[in-house]
Amino acid sequence: MVKSSPAACVEPGLLGPRRLTGSEAVVIVIIICLGAVLATVAGMNIPAVLQLLAGAGTVAALVVAMVTRAPQQGLRRALSALLGPPA
Repeated sequence: MVKSSPAACVEPGLLGPRRLTGSEAVVIVIIICLGAVLATVAGMNIPAVLQLLAGAGTVAALVVAMVTRAPQQGLRRALSALLGPPA
């Protein structure tokens, strides 16, 4: 019987989930703090804060996609999902 090494069953290039970098973690913490400040200091209700943050995130994603010249089909699919009729 042929013995195989333990690493023989692992595909090269198949990596686990990627960890966040420091700058990505800082952005997430700032967004969470901004939501908390809007809810407590500005007196906004939670659904309004979530709508504001979701809208800002959507606009940011679309701007990044346009600046990086994302494929047109993906951009069209994202816009149709956002502007289409609710499911």
